[in-house]
Amino acid sequence: LDATVAIDRTDEAGRLARAFSSMLDALSQSKQQQRQLVQDASHELRTPLTSLRTNLDVLGRHGADLTQTQREALLADLHGELGELTSLVSELVMLAGDERAAESADVVALDQTVARLAERAARRHQRAYTVRAEPARVVARTSGLERAITNLLDNAAKFSPPGSTVEVGVGAGRVEVRDHGPGIAADDLSRIFDRFYRAGTSRTMPGSGLGLAIVRQIVEADGGRVFARNA
Repeated sequence: LDATVAIDRTDEAGRLARAFSSMLDALSQSKQQQRQLVQDASHELRTPLTSLRTNLDVLGRHGADLTQTQREALLADLHGELGELTSLVSELVMLAGDERAAESADVVALDQTVARLAERAARRHQRAYTVRAEPARVVARTSGLERAITNLLDNAAKFSPPGSTVEVGVGAGRVEVRDHGPGIAADDLSRIFDRFYRAGTSRTMPGSGLGLAIVRQIVEADGGRVFARNA
């Protein structure tokens, strides 16, 4: 339901009408965002579902004729597509229904949190992370903040050349993650935090296109700002 409220008075009733109109505008915007999310999600889900269906069809029709090597390759592809699909659905659920809404904000030691998450990322990606951190505290919802930082650390590892180090800086309420990958084209800089947007250099790489969108949603919900630039 879309509706507007005509306001032509300045008394208490007029103030109430303006408040009601503002609420309707917010609801309309939310509905439009949800509609766009559903449209984008249906498009993104189509590719892994088609691949899964095709591979299962091949396995069902020609399974007996496949060599052991072919069967193992097919099963590996199925597992890979299923992993991508699982990740995509999990991130869609987070974007569509903000699970952090019920969590209260708290004072978080940003330097300690980043150092701990960088150590975990180094183990997971088998890559060196260096952290330069000054004591810093922020008011934020802990689980969301950790998810945002983790997504940035994972994204840096994804685009870093083998053997390179991811550099992380912390101070005065700011977290900066730098990789030494190919960089970001000027046309992509303002869009890499959009849902499902993939820069030209990342379209052939695994991922849902939602990791950085989740970073922005979390950071902005707690009053922060996120941006990217080339070194």
